[in-house]
Amino acid sequence: MVNDWLTELLYGIGNFFLNPLLYWAVLLTLFVSNRRIRKERNNFGTKVFGFGKEWTGTWVLSLIFGLLLTAVSVGAGIVIAPAVVFLVSAVTILLTLLLRFTWLSSAYIFGFSFLLALGAAPYAADYLPNGWADNLSGLNWISFAIIMSIVMLAEAVLLLTTKQEDTLPELVKGPRGRWIGQHRFRKLLFIPFFLLVPAGAIEPFAPWWPFFHLNGSSYGLLLVPLLTGVDGFAKGRPAFIEARKQGKMVLLLALLTLAVSLASMYSYYFAIAAFIIALIGREAITLSFRNKERKRAMYYTESSSGMFVLAVIPESPADRLGLLPGEQIEKVNGVRVATERAFYEAVQSNSQYCKMEIRDEQGEIRIKQRAMYEGEPHELGIIFVQEQHKKAVPISS
Repeated sequence: MVNDWLTELLYGIGNFFLNPLLYWAVLLTLFVSNRRIRKERNNFGTKVFGFGKEWTGTWVLSLIFGLLLTAVSVGAGIVIAPAVVFLVSAVTILLTLLLRFTWLSSAYIFGFSFLLALGAAPYAADYLPNGWADNLSGLNWISFAIIMSIVMLAEAVLLLTTKQEDTLPELVKGPRGRWIGQHRFRKLLFIPFFLLVPAGAIEPFAPWWPFFHLNGSSYGLLLVPLLTGVDGFAKGRPAFIEARKQGKMVLLLALLTLAVSLASMYSYYFAIAAFIIALIGREAITLSFRNKERKRAMYYTESSSGMFVLAVIPESPADRLGLLPGEQIEKVNGVRVATERAFYEAVQSNSQYCKMEIRDEQGEIRIKQRAMYEGEPHELGIIFVQEQHKKAVPISS
């Protein structure tokens, strides 16, 4: 028995590298990162964050929810046909073409997959491999809804754990044609987990696949990749605060969906309700926060009383000085500054020392000072919002 499970485990891992979603996720990250870096160079004259920022800090969460999904799917005996896995991967890839990670919510991925399996599969039987249409139309709604709810919990945790340094600076055109700054919270979460598949469903395309037996039935193990993500922006307040508030709403929605999914064990109509609640609820959360954000006063913009810090480049002198996005630099070496040129003139007035008076987001004044060293970039690694960036290309909200 132990040898059967070990053999299954190895084959399941091998199949993981045959799933196109794995390679598509890597290509997507590289493309999105490259696109972001080009916009940063165009808007700010320098790269702010490197490749893979969209995945930074997510691997522990991937492992935790991968183990959780494995425990639930294998422990509860959740069996899903490979045709359904293929459908979820295909829907995920199609949604990534929109380049908005919000569409990678499990509410959309599993909701649309459910609708396709229920409504379109019977009419596509002639175009699908033998038996796939039956596997799709016979999808276990309860299991599918439970997996969706757990992945939505991962999405909520991803939002709730967003830190200030996780958000990405952008430059956009304001309603009056002035350049203003905003921050975007954008993260991808890749979740691999083991799933039970029926022996009869996998034999048509892989007759060599090993199986183990439980309660008189044969099953195979597949390591399945899932992709989810979050995407949003904030102009009127720090983006990490916006992300965490959204996270609380998504968490409530995920718990509600999970409760309805579990109730479907008594009536399958609850499973249908779970998908509807997830789709409508997730879209309502996105639209609600977007409309509220548009009504807020612009936060990252020019001011006559000082220089707002839009972003700080990691490992730069400004980062080591302890500057944070959203703070306002009012004086440098005793000189009041209101333009980028005045700021750097004040910095260069003392080549060995720099002292700044900074007003933080709570309105309190604090002093930051440090020695200046030869060879350090004179820009210090601070990103401001200034009219000199007129050639910047607007980023869609």
